Amino acid sequence: MSSAASATDKRHQSLLNATLVKSEFLSPETRLLILQVQGGATLEFQAGQFIRVELEFHGGTIPLVYSIASPPGSGNDLELCVKLGRKGSPADHLCSLSVGSQLWITRPQGGFVMRHTEATTLFLAAGTGIAPIRSMVQSLLRAGHKYPVCLIFGAKDLASLFFHAEFAAFAERHPNFRYVPVLSRPHDGWNGASGYVQHHLDGVSRGTPRAYLCGPPEMVKSVSRLLSERGWPDNLVHYDRNGY
Repeated sequence: MSSAASATDKRHQSLLNATLVKSEFLSPETRLLILQVQGGATLEFQAGQFIRVELEFHGGTIPLVYSIASPPGSGNDLELCVKLGRKGSPADHLCSLSVGSQLWITRPQGGFVMRHTEATTLFLAAGTGIAPIRSMVQSLLRAGHKYPVCLIFGAKDLASLFFHAEFAAFAERHPNFRYVPVLSRPHDGWNGASGYVQHHLDGVSRGTPRAYLCGPPEMVKSVSRLLSERGWPDNLVHYDRNGY
């Protein structure tokens, strides 16, 4: 066995084998990929964590990091929100794989997880940053969380407002869950909020809830600064450093 083959075998021993069982458009620029981890044992993780896909690409291996968009307790299925990227890019290649393709992934990891859930919670997300936030929201609501939960989710247009119908349905079924969709380029007839996530913090600061942020770096930076200006202690503001 060659040294290269031996190194590959050792790397695979530390990874999980997963099958691509579903691939569909979330928007013209983003796909929802569902991976099913093989091996039998139930995959355990915390809401908000991410995986790294070790993608075979042009004779090498490219690591691609994605937050898990599905909640814990979903068996061995993991949902990922993947931006297509430019044509020919590793992300584009991943999104073009056919159902049934085999992939190697790391075990879920990362410290962007919920803390002290016995409290009011504020989630702020933009773009595919909704992925770990969706996992957290579903995890809380499925567990019968009774404290107030608010999600402010920003996107450029309705097509990019991922899982909009799902969150709206959650708000109807759970009186303690408030959903605020925000469009930066609202279409004619849009009756919801417009602008950016950071423009809609009024009315959510009561009790200084624990805040979780995920989105483009400029959004996270702006929201973090505004929360600090409004008196949020640093230890109550958490944001994703890896999975966006």
